[in-house]
Amino acid sequence: MTKAIYILLLGAICTVVACERSLDDPVQEMATETGLAIIDLTVPFERFAEAPERLQRIADALVSGSSGLYVLRYHDDTLRHTQHIFVIHQKSNSYIELSSLPNEPRTRSESTINSAEYDEQTKTLILHTPAGDIRLTAMDITPTGA
Repeated sequence: MTKAIYILLLGAICTVVACERSLDDPVQEMATETGLAIIDLTVPFERFAEAPERLQRIADALVSGSSGLYVLRYHDDTLRHTQHIFVIHQKSNSYIELSSLPNEPRTRSESTINSAEYDEQTKTLILHTPAGDIRLTAMDITPTGA
């Protein structure tokens, strides 16, 4: 009887771990593919005031070329999950946005970053891409309605 309980408990633990991994699979796959470390800069809801600092940190990393896979995870009360991923590599920099809603396929958009800057006055990260500028503010990366 005790063995059966241990086997069920082990199965439950494996299921939980597998579910957690499936949420981060795209990020983990990118890390494995690029050989870059994941640097999680996600802003918790209760620390909304830290959002501008996190955006500035990404701008600094883009300017200095500090290699890594910088991730800002976001979800809101509509159950939208968005991952803002900044791939900073010696060869090139890119911005990837993965977004999903319940019962809908995940969407992915990707842009090459030519340059980046942080506008202190508006507290905005500005990514200059071949298709135009992408502007990210605290509202884009911080959960609301939680």
